[in-house]
Amino acid sequence: MKRIKINLITFSLIGLFLVSCGTTKVESPIVTEELKEEPSKKEIVTKENTEDDEYSRSIGTLAVSKDTFNSDKTEIISIIEKLSTIMKDFDYKSWLLYIDQESINYWQQPVNLKKAQSKLPVKGLRLRNLEDYFKYVFVPSRAGRMVSEIRYESDTYVKAVQVTTKADKSKNIQERYVVYYYFNKIDGHWMLHLPEIGE
Repeated sequence: MKRIKINLITFSLIGLFLVSCGTTKVESPIVTEELKEEPSKKEIVTKENTEDDEYSRSIGTLAVSKDTFNSDKTEIISIIEKLSTIMKDFDYKSWLLYIDQESINYWQQPVNLKKAQSKLPVKGLRLRNLEDYFKYVFVPSRAGRMVSEIRYESDTYVKAVQVTTKADKSKNIQERYVVYYYFNKIDGHWMLHLPEIGE
């Protein structure tokens, strides 16, 4: 009789132990699921804030809608990607198709090429024509550069820039950007503008 009571108590304790372990296993995935959801919500908020920040930086005080900004940026980045291939191939004729006429007229003048030539870091290099400007000035200063944002000067004139951020000694974020391309909107399309000397 004593043995039966001891066995019953032992089996009851084992049963309680197994039931409590089973409960722990059921609750565990729910906690994990909740933890997985939290970061993704934060990521969405951060992405939206980043896009809004970029839009504000890009338009400044101009009245450019978000839809126009998105459309302009998409077109400009697409042109830059095409220009990247053109630069790799040193394809001067294809490059000319993207340049506005004002730039072509200015940079075909020998006097302007001579001024640019005097500012080149490599001394003795001659710029005889616009194709030389393309090969020796345009390509080397832009090849391999990553453009990530645009900056409106007006609703028809835009700078394409590479943005870098750096924390200073006080851990304040300092943003700086380098301009690699200028674009004029002509007849509804963005054309590459080559700034004049001193512009």
